[in-house]
Formats: sequence, C-alpha cells, structure tokens
Amino acid sequence: MINILVPVTFTDYSVNALTYALTLALRFPSKVTILHSFSEYVDIEEDALPEMPNSEESIQRREKEARDRLNRLCQAAVKKVSNIQSQKIDLQSRFEFGYPEEVIVDVCKELNSDVVIMGTKSKGETIKELLGSITSDVMKSAEAPVLAVPANSAVDLEKLSKVLFITEFNEKDYLSIHKLVRLITPFNSVIHGIRFVHNKPDNEDLLKLEHFKDYCKATYPRQKMIFNYEISKQFIPDLEKYVVNNGIDLIAMTKRKRNMIAQLFSPEITRKILFHTDIPLLVFHP
Repeated sequence: MINILVPVTFTDYSVNALTYALTLALRFPSKVTILHSFSEYVDIEEDALPEMPNSEESIQRREKEARDRLNRLCQAAVKKVSNIQSQKIDLQSRFEFGYPEEVIVDVCKELNSDVVIMGTKSKGETIKELLGSITSDVMKSAEAPVLAVPANSAVDLEKLSKVLFITEFNEKDYLSIHKLVRLITPFNSVIHGIRFVHNKPDNEDLLKLEHFKDYCKATYPRQKMIFNYEISKQFIPDLEKYVVNNGIDLIAMTKRKRNMIAQLFSPEITRKILFHTDIPLLVFHP
C-alpha cells in the first residue's frame, strides 16, 4: 500500500495537487491523508479583516471555517473517487494546529508517508510569494519524497510516460531510483537517467554510468530506462531544453548539498524549476 500525504490550504493549486494525488492513488492500493494545518495567530499587517484577527472570537470563527472547508474538500474527494470504477482508496483527513512547514514534516514522519504531494504557485506570482514557498521548506526537511505539482501543470494525469531522473550515478541515487520505480510502475513510464556535466565525461564517469545501468537492468528488468550524460554550460536552460525536447512529464532528483544539482535549492533556481515550468518535481531525501 502507498501512503500518500496531501497538505491543503484550500487554494486552487493545493486542490490541483489533491486531484493529482487521487489520480496517482487510483493506480495502487493506497491510503490518502488530506492534511490542513491551522495557525491560531496571523500576521496582523497582512490580514485585511477589519476586526482583530487574533482575538479569541476571530480565532474560533476561522477555525470553524477551516474545519468546514476541510470537510467539504474531503467529501468532494470521496465523490470524485467513487465516480471512478477502480480499487478502493483509504481516504482520511487531519486537522492540526501549527505552522504548516513544521506540521507537515511532523505528520509525514508520524504516518511514515511514502510521498508528500503538494501544490505550488505557478507562473506570474510575486518573488516574495515564491521565495516563501512552504513546499520548498518541506522539501528541505521532510524525510519522505516530496512531489511539487505546479498550479497550471499541463501533465496528463492519466499517464506519466517520460520521467527525467537527474542523477550523479552515486550511492544515494540507487536508493532514489528504487523509490521512483515503485511510484511510477503502474504508468508504464520511461525513465531518463541523466547526469548534467560541464565537460565531456571521463572513463571513470562512464564506468559509473555503466554500473548504474547494469544494476537497474538486473533489478528492474521490466522498467524502461535510458541513461546518458548531457554536457551543460548553463544548467537551468539546458534542463528546460531537455524537458521540452524529450516530452518530459515529471522531473525527479535526490536532494543534495554541495554540487551542481544543489543549485535547485537556491532561491533563484528553485523559483525557476518549481514555478517557471509546468512540470511536477519529485525530490527524494538522501
């Protein structure tokens, strides 16, 4: 059974992520937990309400509204699933108090989630909103894989035909490829295992590729995979070019700290990947 955690904020992009999660869940025996984290206190400067937002009366009103919205969202999800003739999904909801970037990580650990699926804002959002993304914060802290689904994702939810796995062909990627194959097996996808490098790969690099390729061929004989190096002088433009030229539906990678791929977690690069493409991004914890 696949254990999926879906944090929601009732925005269009979080509801879009829930739709994505339910579509994925229909391909597995699955448990889907819809989570809403409620903060009792809000930033008064950012609150447009005329009354005192942190008064006891206001907090109680906002909590009731949030609980009602969560219930309606869950009911809509149940209806959506029941309208599709497929296997049953164990659908649950959680209402927790606290800051979402902390609550999500804690609940993910408690439930031993296999993947967290979150929505992200899309093109045209302000830099302040993008850099403050809760999704980015959860990616950095959660131990489970995090799938970020852009608000305007154009991916056909009925298929994931081509997946780009950004790799270095190292030990951590052996673990990540196992998790990736587990998640996409029902979709008959082709995995593009690509390492982006500045210079032409040397013999040691080629040997690492061959070892990784042989391991995957022996371990996942039914999984279609392509492995290669891509010479890249400008990582993000070349990444975007590869995505377009190869019709990529999903980008997957292992979170790293000190190498070229770690650029994805700098504010500028994260903004470009998460919010300036309509391709979902799946990040594995090392």
